[in-house]
Amino acid sequence: MMFRIALACCGLAVAASAATISFGGVIIQSTQDGTGPAMNNPSLNNIKDQQAYTVTLAFAGSITAPGTYNLTGSSLMFAVPTAPSTESSFSFVSLTVTANGGFDDLSLLACLTTGSDPCPPFVGNGMTANFRIPAATLNSQNVTAIGLDPPHPLDLLEDDGTTDIHGSITIYSYTPAASTVPEPSPANLLGGALAVLAAARRFTRKETNQ
Repeated sequence: MMFRIALACCGLAVAASAATISFGGVIIQSTQDGTGPAMNNPSLNNIKDQQAYTVTLAFAGSITAPGTYNLTGSSLMFAVPTAPSTESSFSFVSLTVTANGGFDDLSLLACLTTGSDPCPPFVGNGMTANFRIPAATLNSQNVTAIGLDPPHPLDLLEDDGTTDIHGSITIYSYTPAASTVPEPSPANLLGGALAVLAAARRFTRKETNQ
C-alpha cells in the first residue's frame, strides 16, 4: 500500500499540446447568394456575406519548412461565430507549403465525411484554401496573408457541391506546441519513491512507540 502511495506521490504527468495554424477573412459568397441550401450541415445557412470566419488546424508535430504534410487525424474547424455556424467533420487533411521567391504559398485540402462523392479526389465535399505569406513569417502570428485562386481563396463545398461558400483570406497565425514537461527518469522515480517509503515507515514506528 505504501509503495503504491509513494509511486503516486512521485509520478509526474507529461503535458503536451498541439501546434496550430489559423487563418481567416470574410465570407464573400454564402448560401444566400443562390447556392445550397445546406442540408448535411444546416448551420451553414446562417452565414451571411461579409461575416468574419476563421479556420483553425491543430496537429501534432511542427511545420517549419516547405513541403507537403499529411495531417489526417488532426483537428480542423471552420467557424463563423456571428452566424453562428461551424464545420468540423473533416477526415483527410493535407497542407502543402511551396517556396515562391520571398514568399511561401500555402495550399490546404480537407475532405468532409458527409456527402456521396469520395474525397480525395476532391469532388464536392470538402474545403480548399490557397494563400501567400512572406517566407520569413511561416512560424509567426497575425501575419498579413494574400488570397490566391480568385475568386475563392477559401472554398467550402458540401452536399456534393450544391452548397458552395467562398471567403477571402487576409490573416494567418502559427502557434507552436507548448513545451513538453520532461518525464522523470526511472532512477529519479525510484529514489523519490524510496524516500517517501522511508518517511512513511519512520512515521509508522513513531506512532507504534507512542
